[in-house]
Amino acid sequence: MDLYIGKCKLGNVPLIAGVLTDSDVFGLGPEHVDSADIIELRVDMFDSLASEHVEQVFRIAREKFGKPIIATVRDSKEGGRKEIRDRPAMYRLVMPFADAVDVELLAGDLMMQAKDLCRGNQRLFIGSYHNFESTPSDNFLEQLIATGRQKGADVVKIAVTAKEQDDFIRLMLLTLRHKSQGVITIAMGDKGLPSRVFSPLFGSLITYGSINEPTAPGQLSAVEVMDTFRKLKIR
Repeated sequence: MDLYIGKCKLGNVPLIAGVLTDSDVFGLGPEHVDSADIIELRVDMFDSLASEHVEQVFRIAREKFGKPIIATVRDSKEGGRKEIRDRPAMYRLVMPFADAVDVELLAGDLMMQAKDLCRGNQRLFIGSYHNFESTPSDNFLEQLIATGRQKGADVVKIAVTAKEQDDFIRLMLLTLRHKSQGVITIAMGDKGLPSRVFSPLFGSLITYGSINEPTAPGQLSAVEVMDTFRKLKIR
C-alpha cells in the first residue's frame, strides 16, 4: 500500500522533515523551510499550550509554508519538553490541520485513541520510540516494530542513541530488514550522525533536520541534509 503525508508519497525519494516550534512559525519565512519536504510541529516545545494559541500556530504554518505537517505532542518520558496532561485533547485539536500524527508506541491507550483519530480523518499514523541513553538489543527493536504493526501504525519510527559504531550498523541493518514495511530510523548522538543522511539509503522513509535550533542530539540542519543528498546524488 502506498503511503502519503499530504501529497508527498513516501518511498519515492528520501524526504526531509524540518522541525519547528511556535516561535519558529511566527518568526521564520517560507524561504527558511525550502530544504524541508515536510514540517514537524513539536507542540510540547510551544511557549503556550492554550488551545487558541496551538490552533493559531497550525493554521499559520499551513498557510505560510504550504507543506505537509506532522503533529507531535511528545511525552516527557521520551524527550518531550513539557508535561501535557491531556494529550488526547491536544491531538483532537490539531488533527484538522495535520497530515500525520506521531505518538509513542508505548503510550498505551493514547496510541489506540490516536489511531482511531487518524483512521477517522484519513491521516498517516506514526508510532514512535525514542531512547536518549542507548540502542537496545535487536530483539527489543524487532519487538517494537511488531508492536507498531499490531497497534495499527502506518509507519514505525525508531530513534535511539548510538554509543558506538556497532549501534549505528545494527540500526541500519534493522532498517534494511523492514524497508518494505514502512519505517523511519534515526541514530542520535555523534556516533549516529551518519544516519541522518544514510538511513534513507537503507529504507528509512524520512530523516529529520533542524530549521532553527537542533531538537535532538546529533541533528543536522535541513539545509545540511539536503546539500549532502545533492552532493551524493541521492536527491
